[in-house]
Amino acid sequence: MKTALVTGASKGMGLEWCRQLGQNGYLVFLSARSQDQAETAAARLRQEGIDCIGIVLDSGNEESILLAAEIIQEHCMALDLLVNNAGINPKDYPDKEKMASCFKLESLNADAVLEVMKVNSLGPLLVVKHMLPLLKNSPEPKVLQISSWLGSVSQVQFGGHYGYAGSKNLLNMLNKLMANELKQDGIISVCVNPGWVQTDMGGSKANFTIQEAVSNMLSLVSILKPEDSGKFLNYDGEIHPW
Repeated sequence: MKTALVTGASKGMGLEWCRQLGQNGYLVFLSARSQDQAETAAARLRQEGIDCIGIVLDSGNEESILLAAEIIQEHCMALDLLVNNAGINPKDYPDKEKMASCFKLESLNADAVLEVMKVNSLGPLLVVKHMLPLLKNSPEPKVLQISSWLGSVSQVQFGGHYGYAGSKNLLNMLNKLMANELKQDGIISVCVNPGWVQTDMGGSKANFTIQEAVSNMLSLVSILKPEDSGKFLNYDGEIHPW
């Protein structure tokens, strides 16, 4: 049985990733920032007949990532797919002053922006770091970093949004560097733009339902080749502009 870890999976796109991976025969490790969130979501999927284990993993906390890796190692010897889905977007902060600190130059706060980058940019790399022994044990290890079109320098036509857009652009660069380093281990790692999706973040007017978005990206998993590693891909498999 193939195995997969999905971060930020208690709801939305992460939860749907776990559902569709489970439907495709994977043993899925569903991670969330709290045990209650993880276990509630995993129990829901198990009721649907999906082989799912809920674990705690906070992408902004390296100790939490290390503990999650140890738990996964208790259940299996290899990890075939890692979906780094967890992320934060300051536009969703209920505290509008904190939101502005990542959005507007006149309100910019370095610590607030760095907090977003810690979770969205460095967090995915740290997850790979601690899952590396498990990934190396897979015959075809793959990593999908959920990025965004907002991370594309050439596509930006707006101002502000420093926290989220900056963090996704940094994720794209860091993944490229990491992918080059891990080629010798046969690990394929790509950034994927899911498109505009009807999540809490994307809103109800977005182009794709959550189910459609995950199905689009899941179709990429089986066709990824070593030469794709490090690329920034669109949901349809085409190259997304940097």
